[in-house]
This record gives sequence, C-alpha cells and structure tokens, in this order.
Amino acid sequence: MFKNIFLPIAVLSLITILILFNLPNTFYQQDEWQTLGHNLADGIGIFKSTNPLSFFLGESRPLTLLMNLLFFGYYKFTIVPTAIFAILFQIINSSLVFYLVNKITKKRIIAFSASLFLIANSVSHQAVTWSSAIGTLPAATFIIIAIIMYLKYLEKAEKKYLTASFISTVLSLYFKGIGLSLFILLPLMAFIYKNKPINKKNIKETFFINLPLFIYGFLALVFRFSEVFFRTEKFAGFADGMGNNSFAQTVLLRLILYPLTSLFQTFVPPLDLYSLTPVITKVQYKFLIGSPLTDLVSQTIVADMVSIAGTAAILGFLGFIMYKSKDKIMSRHMLFVLLFFFLSFLPYAVLDRGSAYLESRYSYVGAIGAGILFGHIIYFLININKYFKLATLFLAAIFLFHHVSIIRRDINYQVNLGNARKEVLNGIKNHYPNIEKNSIFYVISDKKYYGEITNPFQNGLGYVLEVWYYDSGKIPKEFLSKNFLWDLGSEGYREKGNYGFGYFQDIDKMAKVMEKDKLSISMVHAFYIKSKENRVLNIDEEVKGRLSTISAILK
Repeated sequence: MFKNIFLPIAVLSLITILILFNLPNTFYQQDEWQTLGHNLADGIGIFKSTNPLSFFLGESRPLTLLMNLLFFGYYKFTIVPTAIFAILFQIINSSLVFYLVNKITKKRIIAFSASLFLIANSVSHQAVTWSSAIGTLPAATFIIIAIIMYLKYLEKAEKKYLTASFISTVLSLYFKGIGLSLFILLPLMAFIYKNKPINKKNIKETFFINLPLFIYGFLALVFRFSEVFFRTEKFAGFADGMGNNSFAQTVLLRLILYPLTSLFQTFVPPLDLYSLTPVITKVQYKFLIGSPLTDLVSQTIVADMVSIAGTAAILGFLGFIMYKSKDKIMSRHMLFVLLFFFLSFLPYAVLDRGSAYLESRYSYVGAIGAGILFGHIIYFLININKYFKLATLFLAAIFLFHHVSIIRRDINYQVNLGNARKEVLNGIKNHYPNIEKNSIFYVISDKKYYGEITNPFQNGLGYVLEVWYYDSGKIPKEFLSKNFLWDLGSEGYREKGNYGFGYFQDIDKMAKVMEKDKLSISMVHAFYIKSKENRVLNIDEEVKGRLSTISAILK
C-alpha cells in the first residue's frame, strides 16, 4: 500500500514544494487590493446583497468570498497564508488525480505522469501562483471528488456515493463555477463505464437517477448564461450579450473553438507558440510585413490555426494509441478523459480572449484532463521497446522541466516585484506615518513601469494607498467600496464629510484640481521612487515650491 499509493504521493508533494517553495515571498499582484479594500469597507456585509437564488446556485461563490474574508481581511498585507493554502491544495489535487487515475487504469505510471503534469504545467499555473485565483483550487478538488464518488456509485450501486457526488459538485460551484460540466459529464459516465447502449430505456433510467443533478445543473446553466445575455451594460472580458442575436452564435462557436485550441495550448506555453507564429505570418501573410497588425494576427488568427492543427495531431495520435492497444477498457478511459477536457471549457464560452490563449487560471481543470492524456501517451511509448522507453522518459523530463522553469521564472519575477511594492509602501509610511483628514499623495519615479505609470503597481496606486492607510480611520469606506482611484493610472481628489483623499503623478493635473477645489498646498505629500534601490525619497519641499509657481501662473 505504501509503495503503491503513499510513496508516489509523497514524491509528488515534495516536487510541488520544490517548485513553489518561495511562493510565500510574493506579494499582492492586483485584484488582491480590491478584495481587501471591499472586505475592509463592507466586511461580512458582502453576503447581504446576494440574491437568494444566486446564493443557492453558487453564482456568488460564497465559499470563495468567505475564504477571501480570511486571507484578505483577517490576514492583511501578507501573502503567506494564501501561498501555504495554494501549495497545500496543489498537493491535494495532484494526490486526488493520482488516486483517480490509478483507480481507473490500474497503471501507476499513467497516474504519476498525470499528476506530475498538473504540478509542472506552466500554462495553468496562475490558478496556484496568483492569490486572487486560488478559489480555482478547492473548486477543482471537489470536481475530482465528485468524479471519484460517481465512479464508486457506478461500481457499488449505493446511493450514498451518488449523494456524495452531487454534494461535491455543488460545493465546487460554491467556490467557482468551473464545475458546470459535471452536470453533463457525470451522467455520461454511466454509459461509458457501465457499457450501456444509448437507447430510450437507458436514457430514461439515467435521467431519473440523476434528476436532482439535472435540475440543479439546468438552473445553474440558465442563470449564468442569462445573466450575461440580459445584462444592461458591457463588462470587460465577457461576450457582448445585451440582447444581441449573435450572442448565442458566439457562445456556440466558443464551445467548440476554446477546447479545440486549448488541448494543444495546454501542452505548449504561450511564449513558445508566439515565437513560432510570426514566422508563419511572414510566409503566409506577406502583405502584413511592416504593418502594426502583424503581432496581433500572429497571436490570434495564426496562433488559433496552429493550435487547432496541433490538437488534430494530438487527437490523431490518441486515436492511433486506442487502435493499437486494442484495449476496450483503456479506450473507455481515454474517451472519458477527452469528454472531461472538452466539457471543462463550457463555463468559459461567455468569456472573451485577449489573444489565442484564455487566461492562465482557466486552464487548470483542463490541465487535469490533459495530464491524464499525457500519462496515456507516456505509457504507450515506453511499452514499445526499451529504446523508446529511454527516449520517452528523457524527452518527458525535458518537457516537464521546461514548464517548471517557466513557473520558477514567473514566481521569482513576482518575488522581486513584490519586494519593490513593499519597499514603496513602507517607504511612504515611514515618511508619513500618520495620515491627516485631508491628504493628497503625489508619487513619481525615475522609471516607467507600465506605459506612462511611474510606480510598480498594476492597479491605481491611489486605491492601494487608501487600503494601506485605512486603519487610520481617515479614509471613508465608500472610497474603497466604490473603487475610487482603482483603475491603473487613475488620478483625482474626492471628499466625504470631513475627510478627503487624493492621488496624482501628474503635477499639472494636480495643480488644476487644487486650484478648482481651492485646496491647500499643505495637504500635499510628495515622494520619489528610486527604482534601482527600491528607495522612497520625500520631495515635499520641491513639489510644494513648484505648485506655488504653477498656482500663480493659473491665477
């Protein structure tokens, strides 16, 4: 038992820790500031605005919201508890994948390869390494448990396992809606693993056995898609519903396109694909050479074409494996995994893409399915002969190491960027520990970090400073709950009651606002970031002198 189960899981756990060991040294990347800001302003009140039906169907992600109250409320300005949580659940998920695959295939090499793929996969690592995305991890945990419990139900015909599977499915949705595919996948498993013929009798029997699952799933699907279709305003990142007749066509197309492109992409990191597509673009679309559209075409249309071709090659090779193995049971497993992978992209059909790839975190559940297919490929190749075995293991090791190196590079980048952000915030607070009732921050740097932004934060520094000083009691909670100064590059000043807060990096804009609102120069606190040293200098006197000159000119 130890050799078969616990030893592989212990090895997988050690590898996970070695890959993610310095994740606790990172810091807030972006959305964490908004989550913390809302938690500070509203606390447990975030549940009060939840529609009862929305809450029942898990649309508001109540368990993730509760988790965020802990990680971005009780624990403030630290990523350590969140990182430990992410590492722990990555270990749990890889262990569950090992257990599941070992159970259905009876092949430890397939199970170990599948789990190792999930741990090492760089395409989906954002779900683990970005603290705002970690709700994906427990959601995936309950997805795997739901599948395991349903398999036990099919094996033993005991309704307690069917109930456990249904409960796990609902709990998954309460963390994140990525388990919507289970309402289709689980009933189909009866036909795959019980070898039931698809006829009227078996369809009717399966329907009534899974009736609670179908009802809940139907409501959840209708609720989610109708919310997008009937909304009255546009939201970035979502397909444009707004009563548009093409919305249904868009969603249907993406239900096919996203999994077709993503199967290949889950194996190939974005930068690897994007290093290839410009060559194809220059050969195939010569009229674009020198055009500013070249990169856009390369990273969208051409990347999609290459991805679909790559997926076709993978599916063709899997078909070859199924044909050569002549193992009907193994073929069923691969059919199940392909269904699992393709259906896992169902929740993302309403999302837009900025390039050929979906956001990294959306690939996590798909990486589970892709990993199992990876395990099947490894198993097939190493059993051809001893030379194939050595070559396969060598190439698989290089492939996985390449993915791991990307994860390590990204984590190290976030550690360095996190250190810079912490130094900036601590430096500002050291110079200005006690915020006044009316304060205006002016912060510039010797470096442009994002376009014209002169600070290392990926969202508005004004909002970050509101959160940073909120415990002083001098920042109105409405500023946080209404996202004042949240957007990257946001500048401005606002008052609520006796309190006011502002942030600028453009001194002329600040001077105009101060002149218009008759604000005192004494309210300004100015800082300069020395980027190489991550050091903050107080430049109050210089800036206030310039403001006096500008104000005189404006008058």
